[in-house]
Amino acid sequence: MLLRALILPLFLLPLAVPAQAQSRSLCCNDAAGHRACGDTLPQVCYDKTYFEIVGGRIVRTVDAPMTPEQRAKKDAELRAQRDKLAREAEARRRDQVLLESYATVSELDRRRDRDLGNLEGEIRASRAREADLMAQGLKLEKQIPDKGRVPKALAENIATTQAELESIRSVIAAKQREMDQMRNRFDTDRKRYIELSGQSGN
Repeated sequence: MLLRALILPLFLLPLAVPAQAQSRSLCCNDAAGHRACGDTLPQVCYDKTYFEIVGGRIVRTVDAPMTPEQRAKKDAELRAQRDKLAREAEARRRDQVLLESYATVSELDRRRDRDLGNLEGEIRASRAREADLMAQGLKLEKQIPDKGRVPKALAENIATTQAELESIRSVIAAKQREMDQMRNRFDTDRKRYIELSGQSGN
């Protein structure tokens, strides 16, 4: 009976120790550097970094709420990171499309020459129309009387010709820019294709 009385507390002891070891508190350092703790978060800790302490050991740290400036900076960093990831994904997609579009460098060169040739043909046609309009404008100007008012119909024809001439020149300029951009794009694609495929560019 005495042995049983001595052994029973030994079985109960391990049950009591963990309960005491699992005590939990939330603590922070106040403005003066003093530690404030409680079973629930002390009010002085609401705008500060605080620690969760279990059994005398810090098991979790919760950062202080961010200021509006810190939040704006964090949001900007997250946007920059998302933009970077999006650019990298788009670059990988372009590389894949490039490799799938051409079997050889020569095939890419033929596509470049064909597309540039088509655009050059459009520009030549526009320049021919420009020359016709310039000749038409000169012909109309010769009909302007040396003295007196310019006839209404002649003035309208001159204005119409001049407007069409300006329009065709805008078209030519736009197509020339398109050609420059196309040439640069093909040059870039060609270099990248050689890097990705390991083929010779000769």
